[in-house]
Amino acid sequence: MKGLQALFRIKETYIGIVATIAFQLIFFSVWMTAYDGVNERAENLKIGVISEDREMGQEVANGLRTSLPFVIEEFTSIKRAEEELNKRHIQMLLHIPKNFTAQIQAGNEGKITYTINQASASMVKSMMESTAKQLTEEINHNIFPLKQEKSIEMFSQKFAQLPLEQNMALQITDSVEATILQIKDRSIDSTIIKTNNAEGFAANFVPLMVIISSFVGAMVMIMQHQQAAQLVQTFVSKWQLFLARQIINIGVAFVLPLLTIALMHLFNISSEVSFLTIYLFQAFMFWAFLCLAQVFVMIFGNLGMVFNICALSLQLVTSGVLVPKTMLSDFYNKLASILPATYGADGYYTIIFGGSAENLQQNSSALGIIIAVTLIISSIAVALQKTKNKEITPTTVQ
Repeated sequence: MKGLQALFRIKETYIGIVATIAFQLIFFSVWMTAYDGVNERAENLKIGVISEDREMGQEVANGLRTSLPFVIEEFTSIKRAEEELNKRHIQMLLHIPKNFTAQIQAGNEGKITYTINQASASMVKSMMESTAKQLTEEINHNIFPLKQEKSIEMFSQKFAQLPLEQNMALQITDSVEATILQIKDRSIDSTIIKTNNAEGFAANFVPLMVIISSFVGAMVMIMQHQQAAQLVQTFVSKWQLFLARQIINIGVAFVLPLLTIALMHLFNISSEVSFLTIYLFQAFMFWAFLCLAQVFVMIFGNLGMVFNICALSLQLVTSGVLVPKTMLSDFYNKLASILPATYGADGYYTIIFGGSAENLQQNSSALGIIIAVTLIISSIAVALQKTKNKEITPTTVQ
């Protein structure tokens, strides 16, 4: 009983209990509200369409707006469309070639190409692949009456050219037979191209794994350093202590990537970028996590752990690794833009799967801004803290 009484005299005991309860409350509240209505917001996903055929192909492209529950964005340049797909601004690209109508009229299958960027959340990839297959069946169903209409038009033209002789009936029969034989119940064939594809199922979980391990590690490290700082704050000035903590943060942030890269090689996770790029990006991402976790502790002390638990949950649901940001509500979508996990996950999709180097630079810049802002806030919090420094007299030293 003495041990129990002793523990309950310490505020950290209560903070630990509160943290356990907070985990349950925060995770349930955040995840259930963030993912509520996700299926209804699938209409926010974008499909790019480019039709080089101005007849049947254009009719197919125009019909997509009413048949698909997604945002349809038309392009006139394949290069521009592929760039948008590579940057993950659109989730799939549908391409109708120039000879689409000619192939169908000749009795051949018209070709449609679907391109899906694999550097995306697994939910989006499977949704787009399923959409491509369903869309091909629907286009086949819709193109059949168009093909019949074209065939009848061709037959009428042939009939008008027939000579009025006794063998006219035979010629008409042959013409009708030739026209009907050209009509197939399946006029469209499709090809699905998967860009930025990475081998191995485990590769899909690398962005999520890195986000969780990095931020949880940052949380634990910051909390331990906070407890250590409380032990020495009476003998070291608050600014010396703050500077020392930042030096440790930077040191760990720029050492940890070596372990991350080594583990990726150990488990055969290939990368599409150079060693230096991964090293610097991981360093900036972990530094941003440390700075974010530090802000709450600097402002609220040990109670900041509860806010860090909330930050962990928010970053997991808004990072885009489980559900794409476009399928979240406006509140969580806007919140994602100020959290480092959003840019960390997006950057790691480029690192693991490949994609636009410009995209990786933008993510790194965003992480740099987060680091700068959080350091400024932490500095203000330190400036407002009361000095607990004591003079060290010779008696104290003895």
